[in-house]
Amino acid sequence: MNGLYIIPILAFLILIHEVGHYVTARMVGVKVEEFGIGIPPRLFGWTRNGVIWSINAIPFGGFVRVKGEDGANMDPDSMNSKGPWQRAFFLAAGSFMNLVTAIVLIILLIGIRGVTTENLYVDYVEPNSPAAAAGWQTGDKFIQAGGHDIDNQQELSNVTDDFSDRPMSVVLLRGTERIETMVTPRSDPPDGQGATGIRVSGGDIPDANVEVSTLIPDSAAAAAGLQEGDQFVSIDGRPVVDAFSALVAVRNSEGRTVPVEVRGTDGQIRPLDLAVPLVGIELTNVEFGSPAGEAGWQPDDRVIKINGQPLASSADFVDAVRIAAGAAIPVTILRDGAEVETTLAVADVGVDTSFDDAAEAIGVEARPLNPFEEIGFEERIDPIFEDVPASEVLPRGFQEAWDTTTNMVEGVWTLVTSPSQWDQVAGPVGMGQLTSEALDQSPLPTWVVLARIAIVLSLNLAVLNLIPLPALDGGRLLFVAIEILRGGRKIAPEKEGAVHLVGFVLLLGLMFVIAFFDIDRLRDGRDFLP
Repeated sequence: MNGLYIIPILAFLILIHEVGHYVTARMVGVKVEEFGIGIPPRLFGWTRNGVIWSINAIPFGGFVRVKGEDGANMDPDSMNSKGPWQRAFFLAAGSFMNLVTAIVLIILLIGIRGVTTENLYVDYVEPNSPAAAAGWQTGDKFIQAGGHDIDNQQELSNVTDDFSDRPMSVVLLRGTERIETMVTPRSDPPDGQGATGIRVSGGDIPDANVEVSTLIPDSAAAAAGLQEGDQFVSIDGRPVVDAFSALVAVRNSEGRTVPVEVRGTDGQIRPLDLAVPLVGIELTNVEFGSPAGEAGWQPDDRVIKINGQPLASSADFVDAVRIAAGAAIPVTILRDGAEVETTLAVADVGVDTSFDDAAEAIGVEARPLNPFEEIGFEERIDPIFEDVPASEVLPRGFQEAWDTTTNMVEGVWTLVTSPSQWDQVAGPVGMGQLTSEALDQSPLPTWVVLARIAIVLSLNLAVLNLIPLPALDGGRLLFVAIEILRGGRKIAPEKEGAVHLVGFVLLLGLMFVIAFFDIDRLRDGRDFLP
């Protein structure tokens, strides 16, 4: 249901965009005939001050219809009678309003809530990849790449693209150790792998306190002396600076008793010894006659090791099944507290296999387990916000808006040059899924996550609407620019109208195709975010 938040967000951003067109039309003396939310056919509308205010059937956008837009009317209050600069002012106003909205939201977030320090980690290293050759490991935090500080996934991607097929220096932080490496990104990596062969942590992870919210009696956590309200300082010598670092430290400690430091509610740090159990994947159903059934697996078993490697996450399970496809591998099952050795014949699976696909391929239904709950506590993630001096709020707001916009423009160019990235394009349905997953994954307050989504989408609307494609504001601006270059001679209105009509039909078709893929992703249970 969290995905429904996208409806008011999109409605607000579309409204702001069209208000920009409405206001500038009035400013240049053009009569507005209709202000519409959604794309026709019209569901209902009403007339006020000579303007039709309408709600339309296709919820993919909005429009302001002005007099003379078709080029046939030359009345003084028609758009066609206005000069090219006035028409350009009108066409650019919607994107300008979305840009201003994003900047205002960024400034409000910085001023009210402050800023977080965000981290980007290696989540998985593909065997025999450049990253594996460079010695990268799960849990390594990016510090620099190619001589540039790395603060987010987009920056890493941009630098990696610049060093395609060339050695690139990468500085990582592993625990408290700074590690300098060299890696050569591939220009043509195998399907399902990136240029360096890694999966990153799925987003920018904010610095946060990881605390014990609720303690489960008679658990390993209780036996170790953990108490509600304790804040983790380190696990097995690895500093806990955010949710991901805590999760990786626990994963790496499975099956061992490790030293842990916590800060109690009294502010004092105390050492503990924590027995971390093997967590694995819990089987909820095993299909008779399947590879898992032939291996002797049973419901309620836990898969804890594949090929001798502990299974610390659902991603480990998927990768192990994918890598072992077509082979028979040793798998350790935990059954009634005892380890059972089995042999599993793994079917061939695709490179883009999801958790459910991997489970289906071996004939099971399964669910990943929360390692913190298996230890015996529920965690609370409390992001750390730093106040920003009043004198720095505006400069930081504009800088963040600039950085986000440039990253977005680079992302659009990547879509144009790399068709394989089109699976990350989303329509309203996909945006709803993205919103839901972002709220589920992020430790930030709900309103902060929604504000950040609104910022990204507002900048998205600003940038995409200025792309010079027919039917978009950018396409119409292109015709205005051609008119200026031709010394004021317009292209025949009927020709321009035909171009925009064709563009509109193609754009509408593309929207429906994207919606189909969004629905297909939901139906298959595939995540949008990594």
